[in-house]
Order: sequence, then C-alpha cells, then structure tokens
Amino acid sequence: MQNNLLSEKCINLWRMRATVILILLSFIDGGLFVFFPDWSIFLGIIAVIAYFLMIIFYFPTLYKTCGYFFEKDIISISSGVFIYHQTKIPVSQIQYCVISQGYLQKIYGLCSVRLMLAGSFESVSQITLINAYRLKNRIEHSGEQNGKKKI
Repeated sequence: MQNNLLSEKCINLWRMRATVILILLSFIDGGLFVFFPDWSIFLGIIAVIAYFLMIIFYFPTLYKTCGYFFEKDIISISSGVFIYHQTKIPVSQIQYCVISQGYLQKIYGLCSVRLMLAGSFESVSQITLINAYRLKNRIEHSGEQNGKKKI
C-alpha cells in the first residue's frame, strides 16, 4: 500500500545528517592518516562511496517504504529497506503520544511522534507538524469513542 504521509523534506534531512557524519568521519580519517596513511585512504574512499550510495539509492527507497496509515482502529507503522518492519497497533492500546523535534527537524519543519504503549513505544519519524497533530487528535478521538478518556 502506497503511503504518502512522510514529508519529502525527510530525504533532505537524511542527506543533511549523512553529510554531517561524513564531515566528522573525514576529520577522524585525517587524524588516522598520520599513523596509517594507506588505511586512511582506503577508509576515506569507502566512506565516500557509501555516502553517495546512501544519497542516491538508500534514502529515496527508505522514503517510499516508511510511514504510517490507519485501518479502522489500527495504526500500521512501516519502515525499513533491507529489513522491512511493519507494526500494527490497536489504538485502544496507546496510552499517550509525545511529539518531539530535533534541531535539524525544526529547520525542515518535521517532527517525530512517539506512541507510548504499556511497557514499550513505537515512533513515527519525519512527518510534518500538521500530520503529527492530526495523528494525535485521531488517536485521542478514537479513544474517546471507545469509552476511554485519553490524557
């Protein structure tokens, strides 16, 4: 089932994070160059190849496979590229929701929603604030319709 609830901005966010990691890795690799020049060059080439593979292939594929959708009173959360993971959660088992934003998420207008269950949690990442509040309101209203008052 096609899911369009993630924002396309999440691809740019993932690319930004990968770029920051590559920059930090290049500093570490530069320090290793003093002691192990051959290994440092090899690791640098591997890091750059992995970076471009992630940007060109992995992130767009991840965008297509991640997201959430509703099936009556069940929320399905899907994620993963190499190992696909789909979780189905009855809305009645969700105790409360937490909406959070990191620094880079604020720049792109994205956030994460953590669904708190009894003893565990599931999270939906890289959705817009509007979709996050819609998700939270739908969970709260679904709980009220089932006779439970959500906090």
